[in-house]
Amino acid sequence: MCLEKFEEVRRGVGVLTARDVVERARATAARQAPRCAVLTCSDSRVAPELLTLSNLGEMFVVRVAGNVVDDLVLYSLKFAVENLGVRKIYVIGHKRCGAVAAALEGRAPPPIAQQIKEAAARAGSASPEAVEIENVKITCEKLKGLGAEVVGYYYDLDAVELQRIC
Repeated sequence: MCLEKFEEVRRGVGVLTARDVVERARATAARQAPRCAVLTCSDSRVAPELLTLSNLGEMFVVRVAGNVVDDLVLYSLKFAVENLGVRKIYVIGHKRCGAVAAALEGRAPPPIAQQIKEAAARAGSASPEAVEIENVKITCEKLKGLGAEVVGYYYDLDAVELQRIC
């Protein structure tokens, strides 16, 4: 649900027109009822709506550098579950995450660095990819108590592939 169109987009299939967007904007103007929530990185190359050709109102998206969880992220997703009826939360981390690199180099702000350092320790590796994947797992764990199914993915920017992590 919500990510099902990813493979079609990857194969070059699927169309979302400007007319579709305008019609959906009108249809959702009074109320939103997203099918899922997505927590992903703020990285400009990771846009779940575009990668799945999702229209307005389909995804409740929370974006934060490093796809880490703090109180604002947690309560935003809690709002989606409790007030909008979201039953599935996707976490999407990605290859060559700038926030992970900055944290590993000691240049990230404390709220981001804290979770990335935990991911590095748990990964047992200095490999950025291993840390990025472990970070998705940590994020999934932090969201488990929200009353929705939580599914984590790792997005490979080069291959344009999603790998299920948790």
